[in-house]
Amino acid sequence: MNKKGISKIILVVIIVAILVVSSIAVYMAMSGDESNSGNNNGGIIDNGSEDNGTVDNGNEDGGGTDVDVEGASSLQFKVSYNSVDSGNVEYTYMIKNAGTSNLMMRIEMESADEDFIYIINGAQEKAWIYSDGEWMDFSEAFPTYWETWNSAWQGYRTNLLDWTGIGDWTYTTPNGDSVRIYDVTINPSLSDSLFQHS
Repeated sequence: MNKKGISKIILVVIIVAILVVSSIAVYMAMSGDESNSGNNNGGIIDNGSEDNGTVDNGNEDGGGTDVDVEGASSLQFKVSYNSVDSGNVEYTYMIKNAGTSNLMMRIEMESADEDFIYIINGAQEKAWIYSDGEWMDFSEAFPTYWETWNSAWQGYRTNLLDWTGIGDWTYTTPNGDSVRIYDVTINPSLSDSLFQHS
Protein backbone atom coordinates (compact mmCIF):
# COMPACT_ATOMS: atom_id res chain seq x y z
CA MET A 1 0.00 0.00 0.00
CA ASN A 2 1.43 3.40 -0.91
CA LYS A 3 1.96 6.30 1.51
CA LYS A 4 -0.98 8.25 0.13
CA GLY A 5 -3.32 5.28 0.78
CA ILE A 6 -2.00 4.91 4.33
CA SER A 7 -2.38 8.63 5.04
CA LYS A 8 -6.01 8.52 3.82
CA ILE A 9 -6.73 5.61 6.18
CA ILE A 10 -5.13 7.48 9.08
CA LEU A 11 -7.14 10.59 8.20
CA VAL A 12 -10.38 8.56 8.12
CA VAL A 13 -9.56 7.07 11.55
CA ILE A 14 -8.91 10.57 12.91
CA ILE A 15 -12.17 11.87 11.46
CA VAL A 16 -14.14 8.95 12.94
CA ALA A 17 -12.52 9.68 16.33
CA ILE A 18 -13.47 13.34 15.99
CA LEU A 19 -17.04 12.32 15.14
CA VAL A 20 -17.24 10.25 18.33
CA VAL A 21 -15.86 13.13 20.41
CA SER A 22 -18.17 15.54 18.58
CA SER A 23 -21.16 13.32 19.38
CA ILE A 24 -20.40 13.56 23.08
CA ALA A 25 -19.78 17.31 22.84
CA VAL A 26 -22.98 17.72 20.82
CA TYR A 27 -25.01 15.94 23.49
CA MET A 28 -23.52 18.12 26.21
CA ALA A 29 -23.98 21.28 24.14
CA MET A 30 -27.63 20.48 23.60
CA SER A 31 -28.47 19.98 27.22
CA GLY A 32 -28.56 23.15 29.25
CA ASP A 33 -28.40 22.94 33.01
CA GLU A 34 -31.98 23.36 34.28
CA SER A 35 -30.79 25.75 36.97
CA ASN A 36 -29.13 27.84 34.27
CA SER A 37 -31.49 27.76 31.31
CA GLY A 38 -29.61 30.46 29.42
CA ASN A 39 -29.50 34.20 29.24
CA ASN A 40 -29.13 37.09 26.87
CA ASN A 41 -26.05 39.22 27.20
CA GLY A 42 -27.29 42.29 25.35
CA GLY A 43 -25.80 43.44 22.06
CA ILE A 44 -26.54 43.27 18.35
CA ILE A 45 -28.87 41.19 16.20
CA ASP A 46 -28.78 41.05 12.41
CA ASN A 47 -32.19 39.87 11.24
CA GLY A 48 -31.06 39.16 7.69
CA SER A 49 -33.01 41.96 6.02
CA GLU A 50 -31.47 44.03 3.23
CA ASP A 51 -30.82 46.95 5.57
CA ASN A 52 -29.22 44.45 7.99
CA GLY A 53 -31.92 45.21 10.59
CA THR A 54 -29.28 45.95 13.21
CA VAL A 55 -30.53 46.80 16.67
CA ASP A 56 -28.28 47.51 19.64
CA ASN A 57 -30.02 48.42 22.85
CA GLY A 58 -27.32 46.92 25.09
CA ASN A 59 -29.80 45.44 27.56
CA GLU A 60 -31.50 42.14 28.24
CA ASP A 61 -35.11 43.12 27.65
CA GLY A 62 -35.12 42.11 23.99
CA GLY A 63 -35.97 45.61 22.86
CA GLY A 64 -39.31 44.46 21.42
CA THR A 65 -37.58 42.57 18.60
CA ASP A 66 -39.79 39.88 17.03
CA VAL A 67 -37.69 36.72 16.93
CA ASP A 68 -39.06 33.55 15.35
CA VAL A 69 -36.32 30.94 15.63
CA GLU A 70 -38.90 28.14 15.62
CA GLY A 71 -40.49 29.27 12.34
CA ALA A 72 -37.24 30.13 10.55
CA SER A 73 -36.58 28.25 7.32
CA SER A 74 -32.87 29.07 7.47
CA LEU A 75 -30.48 30.08 10.23
CA GLN A 76 -26.84 30.96 10.58
CA PHE A 77 -25.09 31.19 13.92
CA LYS A 78 -21.81 30.61 15.69
CA VAL A 79 -21.20 28.44 18.73
CA SER A 80 -18.31 28.71 21.13
CA TYR A 81 -18.14 25.51 23.18
CA ASN A 82 -15.71 25.73 26.09
CA SER A 83 -15.17 22.32 27.66
CA VAL A 84 -13.72 22.04 31.15
CA ASP A 85 -11.81 18.96 29.94
CA SER A 86 -10.68 19.69 26.40
CA GLY A 87 -10.64 23.43 25.74
CA ASN A 88 -12.53 25.58 23.30
CA VAL A 89 -14.06 24.65 19.93
CA GLU A 90 -15.71 27.15 17.58
CA TYR A 91 -18.48 26.15 15.16
CA THR A 92 -20.33 28.08 12.47
CA TYR A 93 -23.70 26.55 11.60
CA MET A 94 -25.55 27.25 8.36
CA ILE A 95 -28.98 25.63 8.14
CA LYS A 96 -31.27 25.67 5.11
CA ASN A 97 -34.76 24.17 4.62
CA ALA A 98 -35.31 23.82 8.36
CA GLY A 99 -38.35 21.76 9.29
CA THR A 100 -38.30 19.79 6.03
CA SER A 101 -36.84 16.50 4.83
CA ASN A 102 -34.59 18.58 2.54
CA LEU A 103 -32.72 20.08 5.51
CA MET A 104 -29.13 20.94 4.62
CA MET A 105 -26.37 21.72 7.13
CA ARG A 106 -22.91 23.18 6.80
CA ILE A 107 -20.80 23.13 9.95
CA GLU A 108 -17.42 24.82 9.93
CA MET A 109 -15.38 23.73 12.94
CA GLU A 110 -12.27 25.45 14.22
CA SER A 111 -10.04 23.91 16.86
CA ALA A 112 -6.45 24.39 17.92
CA ASP A 113 -5.23 21.44 15.83
CA GLU A 114 -7.35 21.38 12.68
CA ASP A 115 -10.20 23.07 10.84
CA PHE A 116 -13.00 20.98 9.34
CA ILE A 117 -16.07 21.60 7.21
CA TYR A 118 -18.95 19.15 7.46
CA ILE A 119 -21.70 19.23 4.83
CA ILE A 120 -24.74 17.09 5.49
CA ASN A 121 -27.23 17.39 2.64
CA GLY A 122 -30.60 15.87 3.53
CA ALA A 123 -32.03 16.61 0.08
CA GLN A 124 -29.40 14.36 -1.52
CA GLU A 125 -28.66 12.17 1.53
CA LYS A 126 -24.96 12.90 1.13
CA ALA A 127 -22.20 13.90 3.53
CA TRP A 128 -18.81 15.45 2.81
CA ILE A 129 -15.94 16.46 5.04
CA TYR A 130 -13.20 18.93 4.20
CA SER A 131 -9.94 18.38 6.04
CA ASP A 132 -6.26 18.88 5.34
CA GLY A 133 -7.01 20.71 2.08
CA GLU A 134 -9.15 17.90 0.67
CA TRP A 135 -12.85 17.01 0.31
CA MET A 136 -13.84 13.45 1.17
CA ASP A 137 -17.18 11.80 0.41
CA PHE A 138 -18.69 10.14 3.50
CA SER A 139 -22.13 9.60 1.98
CA GLU A 140 -22.03 5.90 2.92
CA ALA A 141 -22.09 7.05 6.55
CA PHE A 142 -24.79 9.67 5.91
CA PRO A 143 -27.22 8.29 8.56
CA THR A 144 -24.55 8.57 11.29
CA TYR A 145 -23.51 12.10 10.33
CA TRP A 146 -27.16 13.11 9.93
CA GLU A 147 -28.09 11.85 13.39
CA THR A 148 -25.10 13.49 15.07
CA TRP A 149 -25.27 16.93 13.49
CA ASN A 150 -29.07 17.11 13.17
CA SER A 151 -29.34 16.34 16.90
CA ALA A 152 -26.85 19.11 17.60
CA TRP A 153 -28.72 21.58 15.40
CA GLN A 154 -32.05 20.70 17.03
CA GLY A 155 -30.48 21.13 20.46
CA TYR A 156 -29.05 24.56 19.67
CA ARG A 157 -32.37 25.57 18.07
CA THR A 158 -34.27 24.47 21.19
CA ASN A 159 -31.91 26.48 23.38
CA LEU A 160 -32.45 29.55 21.16
CA LEU A 161 -36.26 29.42 21.47
CA ASP A 162 -36.05 31.65 24.58
CA TRP A 163 -33.53 34.02 23.00
CA THR A 164 -34.92 37.56 22.77
CA GLY A 165 -33.04 38.46 19.61
CA ILE A 166 -30.55 40.72 21.33
CA GLY A 167 -26.94 39.72 21.87
CA ASP A 168 -25.54 36.31 22.67
CA TRP A 169 -27.28 33.31 24.23
CA THR A 170 -25.20 31.55 26.86
CA TYR A 171 -25.76 28.55 29.08
CA THR A 172 -23.85 25.98 31.10
CA THR A 173 -24.14 22.22 30.55
CA PRO A 174 -24.70 19.87 33.51
CA ASN A 175 -20.98 19.00 33.62
CA GLY A 176 -19.89 22.66 33.76
CA ASP A 177 -19.03 23.29 30.10
CA SER A 178 -20.04 26.72 28.84
CA VAL A 179 -21.84 27.33 25.55
CA ARG A 180 -22.17 30.67 23.79
CA ILE A 181 -24.39 31.04 20.70
CA TYR A 182 -23.82 34.32 18.89
CA ASP A 183 -23.95 36.15 15.54
CA VAL A 184 -27.41 34.68 14.98
CA THR A 185 -29.07 35.54 11.67
CA ILE A 186 -32.66 34.44 11.12
CA ASN A 187 -33.70 33.53 7.56
CA PRO A 188 -30.47 34.52 5.81
CA SER A 189 -30.24 33.90 2.08
CA LEU A 190 -27.98 30.83 1.82
CA SER A 191 -26.88 29.59 -1.61
CA ASP A 192 -27.34 25.87 -2.38
CA SER A 193 -23.66 25.83 -3.36
CA LEU A 194 -22.73 26.13 0.33
CA PHE A 195 -24.16 22.64 0.81
CA GLN A 196 -22.12 20.98 -1.94
CA HIS A 197 -18.43 20.19 -1.90
CA SER A 198 -16.34 22.11 -4.41
